[in-house]
Amino acid sequence: MKSHRTTRREFVALSAGAAGVLAMPSLARAQTEQHIKIAYNLPAHHASGTYFEVLAEQIAKRTAETSIKLEPQTFPDGQLYNDAQLPDAISTGAAHIGQVNIGFIAGADAEILRIWAMPFLYETWEAEWAAEDSEVITGTFARQLAKYDHAMLSWLSYGTVEIYTDAPVRLPEDLKGLKLRAFGLDATQLLSTLGASPVTMSSQEIYQALQRGTIDGCMTGPSSVLGRKLYEVTKYGTNAAMIRLPWVCSASAMWWDTLPKDVRAAVSAAAMVAKEASREQCRADNEQVAEELRAKGMEITDPSPEERQAWAAASKPVLNDYLAKNGAEGEAILSAVAEANAAHPVG
Repeated sequence: MKSHRTTRREFVALSAGAAGVLAMPSLARAQTEQHIKIAYNLPAHHASGTYFEVLAEQIAKRTAETSIKLEPQTFPDGQLYNDAQLPDAISTGAAHIGQVNIGFIAGADAEILRIWAMPFLYETWEAEWAAEDSEVITGTFARQLAKYDHAMLSWLSYGTVEIYTDAPVRLPEDLKGLKLRAFGLDATQLLSTLGASPVTMSSQEIYQALQRGTIDGCMTGPSSVLGRKLYEVTKYGTNAAMIRLPWVCSASAMWWDTLPKDVRAAVSAAAMVAKEASREQCRADNEQVAEELRAKGMEITDPSPEERQAWAAASKPVLNDYLAKNGAEGEAILSAVAEANAAHPVG
């Protein structure tokens, strides 16, 4: 648990009169303090962890003189709730602010949100971030998440998602029959489409499952493989940027709606600073992590253009299913994605 506290400032209203200096009572309402819990599922040193630690620091700083002074405490690495539990913890107010893995939100209202983990959607970080920040996509996510009693604060970066196994994998057919860890509904659908047998579990459980042979591999990010030392229990990995994955940071609506406007504005501004910090670290980490895994003894495969096209083609049914379920609204989302890709091409 990490605590982010700032020194209280005491304000004394003084009025100078002809006969001397007289202390006058302040007419302003006294500032109150409130402790809040910020929970997330990854280590503090991860780009996602950077988001929440910067967010806590910024909230403490920016609410130092607002009507309510917030005192955030961060709980990294699933200390309070893991990624499967966090959406409900936020909805119920058990966590004031937290990380949201859309893959663990079920129901018809979440179908339009499945774009978040669509494979081979973006070629560059800039395209991903421009699409996420577009009015169409951010507005859709905020509106739908509100139906789950979430107040969306911002996006945060996770990184790319790859496949790691105990046998070489170069093409989709190499996955057939393998038991692979998935991280929610979206990864489960993708792995099933590719011929694997998905097993949903939190990232904290992967190491032991691989060690015991409960699973043959996992779908996760290279940063998580490095941070959780999965290179000790798996040997092969892809380097195809199969998914460029964001998380969402949400506040519990039942708490958020009680906050005065000045406090909400301060928290929202803090979230924008944290978003940029996580994106900057995500890009830097991703450029070097594949080489670090190779140095740890893993065999990381860079697909040829033809192999990458084979993966994209095998994954296409997932996108077709998304469009079939979401119609015109889904097409509008994909149009925003196409515009971002066109504005931010490779090179």
